[in-house]
Formats: sequence, C-alpha cells, structure tokens
Amino acid sequence: MIDVVIYQNSNSEYIGFKTDGHAEYDDPGQDIVCSAVSAITITILNSVEKLSDVNFTLDCDQESGHMDFIFTEEPDIKAQTLMQALVIGISGIEESYGDYICMTFKEV
Repeated sequence: MIDVVIYQNSNSEYIGFKTDGHAEYDDPGQDIVCSAVSAITITILNSVEKLSDVNFTLDCDQESGHMDFIFTEEPDIKAQTLMQALVIGISGIEESYGDYICMTFKEV
C-alpha cells in the first residue's frame, strides 16, 4: 500500500508531503496506481521548482517508494495551488483504488 501524508501548518496550508511504499496493484512496470502517484508527485515537484520561488527540501528513494518533500519557507500562492492540486489528484486515486493507497493529514 502507498501511504501519503500531507503536511499542513497551523493555518491549514499544505506545506509538503511524504509517500511511502508501493501499491502492489500489479507487477512492477504494470502498476497503474504506483504510476499515477509517481506522475502526480513528480509533476508537482517539477512545477513548484519551475513556477514558484519557494525553497524546499526533498528526500527520495525510488526503490522503497519513499519521497519526503517540504517547503522550507512560507508557501506562495502558486505553491499552495500546486499542493491543492496534489491533494485533489491523490484523493481521486484513493476514491478509485482505496485498497492500494491511503492519504492522511498531519500538522507540522
């Protein structure tokens, strides 16, 4: 199962996320749940980097499915919008494939 934790600050703004695990929906290379989560998270990372001036830290391990991304400063409106898009995308995957992915929220 893929565990996704969405980090929020005390103002309920999304300030990062963590993913761990693999969906195991299908064989590696055929797993549409893992592919969908990877596509969304990588798109958000690349978009934050190209469209926003907000700095962040990133720790990844492709083999384990671990990714830990967090803003190191107050997110601007672009970064916030991109994080909202991430939550919407992951929610959609969770609605359809809830046995393979779980999203939770954590104040940090």
